[in-house]
Amino acid sequence: MFNGSIGYLDLDGEIDLTQLSMRGGYQITPNIAAYAGVDYLDAGENDITIYNIGAEYSTGVYTVGINFEEADEEGADTFTTIYGSYQVSSDLEVALALTDVDGEAQTTLGALYDQGGTELSAVYTSFDGESIFAINGNYDFGNGFRAGGGYVNFDGEADILEIGGGYEISDDLWVDLSIGQADIGEGSDIDMIGLSLSFETGRETLLIDRATTAQGEAFGVLGEVLNLGL
Repeated sequence: MFNGSIGYLDLDGEIDLTQLSMRGGYQITPNIAAYAGVDYLDAGENDITIYNIGAEYSTGVYTVGINFEEADEEGADTFTTIYGSYQVSSDLEVALALTDVDGEAQTTLGALYDQGGTELSAVYTSFDGESIFAINGNYDFGNGFRAGGGYVNFDGEADILEIGGGYEISDDLWVDLSIGQADIGEGSDIDMIGLSLSFETGRETLLIDRATTAQGEAFGVLGEVLNLGL
């Protein structure tokens, strides 16, 4: 099994962020899989590389897993995440992840609804008294067109609202354009625009990949760049 992604974000010509992710796995038995991956984030003068390894057990309806990740820096901590999901129906999967961050638990709840091109992704993360909520969806009109939008809230203090549309330029290959505005409080607004090219086919085998995809989609324009780990 293999999964990879690339993301780029330009913040008003002042900050450029590039993100690369790769993960490969092997299905040891029909129910057990092991994997390893790497995430790289370049923020201009600063960059970081994070390595991760883990394993999952799945019955098809229930999945549980454990993931270890550590930055390629001297003295960096190893973060441990335990996670699981429940396949509510053929269209809906919900998941929960708990990550140990310096002795405190970061909780992430996620949901992915996918019904033949019509999709909805939602993520809620809470850590140290602060929270992030993100939701994004697309509706497939047929004939290669889709439209959607999303909303992100950072601890009730900053908001991002966006809308967009996509076109299937060939089988399973989509180009999407989105525009949005970020309200960072005190009357300060930032205009955002996103352009993405994606190849979408089949269903990701590993839960950690499905969760990563759902989280990235929920965050919309920021998704692929902010999406490091589960």
